[in-house]
Amino acid sequence: MFLLLKEKLGKSLADATGETASDCEKTIELPKGQFGDVASSIAFSLAKKRKKNPSDLAREIAGKLKLPDWLDYVKADGPYLNFILSNSFYRELLSKVAKEKECFGSGRKKKTRTLVEFPSVNPNKPWHIGHLRNALLGDSVARLLEFSGEQVERADYIDDLGLQVAQSLWGYLNLGKKPAGKLDLWLGQEYVEVSRKFESDQKVQEEVRILLKKIEDGQSSEARECRKLVENCVAAQYDTAFKFGVFHDVLIFESDIVNSIFKEGMERLRESKAIVLEKQGKNCGCLIARMQGKEFDEMESPDKVLARSDGTATYTGKDVIFQLWKFGLLKSDFVYSDFMRQPDGSLCLMSHPKGKGRKFGGVRRAVNVIGMEQAYPQKVIREILRSMGHAKEADNSIHLSYEHVGLEDERFSGRAGTWMGFTADDLYAEGMKRAEGKIKEEVTGDERGRIATAVASAAIRFSFLKTTPEKKITFRWEEAFSLEGDSAPYVMYAHARAHKIFEKAGKGNVHDNPEIELAERELLKRIMMFGFAASEAARHMRPHIVAEYCLDLAAAYNKFYNTCPVLSAEDEKLKENRLAINFAALCVLKASLGSIGIQAPDKM
Repeated sequence: MFLLLKEKLGKSLADATGETASDCEKTIELPKGQFGDVASSIAFSLAKKRKKNPSDLAREIAGKLKLPDWLDYVKADGPYLNFILSNSFYRELLSKVAKEKECFGSGRKKKTRTLVEFPSVNPNKPWHIGHLRNALLGDSVARLLEFSGEQVERADYIDDLGLQVAQSLWGYLNLGKKPAGKLDLWLGQEYVEVSRKFESDQKVQEEVRILLKKIEDGQSSEARECRKLVENCVAAQYDTAFKFGVFHDVLIFESDIVNSIFKEGMERLRESKAIVLEKQGKNCGCLIARMQGKEFDEMESPDKVLARSDGTATYTGKDVIFQLWKFGLLKSDFVYSDFMRQPDGSLCLMSHPKGKGRKFGGVRRAVNVIGMEQAYPQKVIREILRSMGHAKEADNSIHLSYEHVGLEDERFSGRAGTWMGFTADDLYAEGMKRAEGKIKEEVTGDERGRIATAVASAAIRFSFLKTTPEKKITFRWEEAFSLEGDSAPYVMYAHARAHKIFEKAGKGNVHDNPEIELAERELLKRIMMFGFAASEAARHMRPHIVAEYCLDLAAAYNKFYNTCPVLSAEDEKLKENRLAINFAALCVLKASLGSIGIQAPDKM
């Protein structure tokens, strides 16, 4: 409702000032302190333009302003205009939340589609906590986009033709060891051993490279064995994903890119005037993208090789072809088969040589969740699209970058095996142990397990999401499970408190002209802001905006809970109104957590 209020107030300010409604809306905010319910800094921003004192200008605008519905009065405080919301606004707010429940704050359904690609972990190791950040960021952004009304495809790129996979397959076929336990962990441990042999033993290097060629051929028995091993490893990785509520719609295998869309993609690259066949120098015979612009002009070797002289594509070449497919710029397509039925009931598909036609790709916007160190390669892909005449698609190729979660003084390395002991599974197991230790003794059986599962996953997810993606995370258990604030359990406990009251007395009814106390007003203002927070988080692809909102909402609810008795209110009308406020808080606490993938249990 804050968005609608901004629109109404923006029009009134435009009438009073002669400025555009959109410019006026930008000056409207929720003030801190007790200056008002809503504020505008329009006088401050217009002072220089009008050559007037901002405080005088604020008083002048206040005198001309015709207040829209939902506002009782306006007061000029220095250069700011402060507005007080009317009781009728709060009544409508409570009625709207009661009607829409967990859908409150969501956007209208749109026809536009966005593809979010994440986490694209090599299929020969378990997820470590760095991979987990990628997965949680991608999943939460997808959820926020859906909550805002967009159609979203969650895709995972499976690099089954890489050297790492060939090394793991060599170990699987030659070391004489049988897989034991969780396959991704077993393969990861095996890869550490094989990579050491590969670095020191020339014979192993030759055998691995021969094996890689057989895998790339796609028709060999080794290629079939590799595909089976990769699929099983990804299934094991997804067992980890499901613990944290991460799900996908489709897996695209690199081998299927080579076999399905590669030929047409290469033809499109060769047809482009921006892509040339190098006729001399070290890249003679290679297909080259001439990178132009200030950033590239200053580089010693700005040109990018898209295809080698033998016709095989580089990683950049395959990435560009895949990006063309994402936007529906290729006629050729993948076929798909079932990969697995996920715990949320959805079916995850995968590209497959013997599959059937399904509709994926052809989206308006493509988001690639990948680390900050990939900023330059991602920019190259965008600029190649632009040079090929696809400026709109270049602008809609979004690199959602993030900093990594590492050890104190080093990054994780699959080759060195420094992820051991710091896998996402290890993190979850420790989280379960800590969650179970905090649950009250009287909670037993299946209920205890459900609560522990929800709390463990939520505590970890929230700790990763509350930080803006550009900042590095140092994970701390004490912060993740704190009930004092800045954590998921803090917000979840507020939800459990609200549910306990609802369970005892219901949702109440809003009566005319309720006397609204300060703590009630502050809580209602936070409830009002949810739709705005969710839309901003979706627009900027920054889940931490909603995480911060959840903490503010929980703090406001706790203050309401402690200062405004609900079940023991002085009279029946007051009790009914407070029950309505409690129910609204309950719905929005659940909706806000849910929008970033966190379940809110009824009990804690």
